[in-house]
Amino acid sequence: MTKNSQITKFSQELDQTIGYIHRLVSSVIKLRTDALMQGKITFPQHIALEILSVEKSLKMKAVAKALRVSLPAATGLINRLVVMKMVERVYDTNDRRVIYIILTPKGKETLERIRKTRRKAIEEIFGVLSQEERQTYLGILRKIKRTFHAKNQK
Repeated sequence: MTKNSQITKFSQELDQTIGYIHRLVSSVIKLRTDALMQGKITFPQHIALEILSVEKSLKMKAVAKALRVSLPAATGLINRLVVMKMVERVYDTNDRRVIYIILTPKGKETLERIRKTRRKAIEEIFGVLSQEERQTYLGILRKIKRTFHAKNQK
């Protein structure tokens, strides 16, 4: 079997497996009661909260770049999070023209509830694997993450 046909076969099987896992995860998390699953925030808003939790504060242009969306799209998304009191705009003390976006306590709390329920679902799903299998899986994901991170830095 050639390398090309091997990767094709792998991609087909992985595609089928991911579809199954997606359905499994959906059934496991249906009972979740966090803001994301209740539809109070959208997935892109969740990603923005995650980014801000790591970066602490960002200018709007940096938010747009991190989300890989246009500046107007990022502004609309952030405006909705401001209305929900999940983030706030803070003016730079040295230059009032510079505005940073930061998480509010409500945004941090919402994000923590989402993370907690996500971790619970992960524990339930991956609890059937041995420690060695989980470490192997995590090692592969880390390698994929490093590869994509390196490609995105170029």
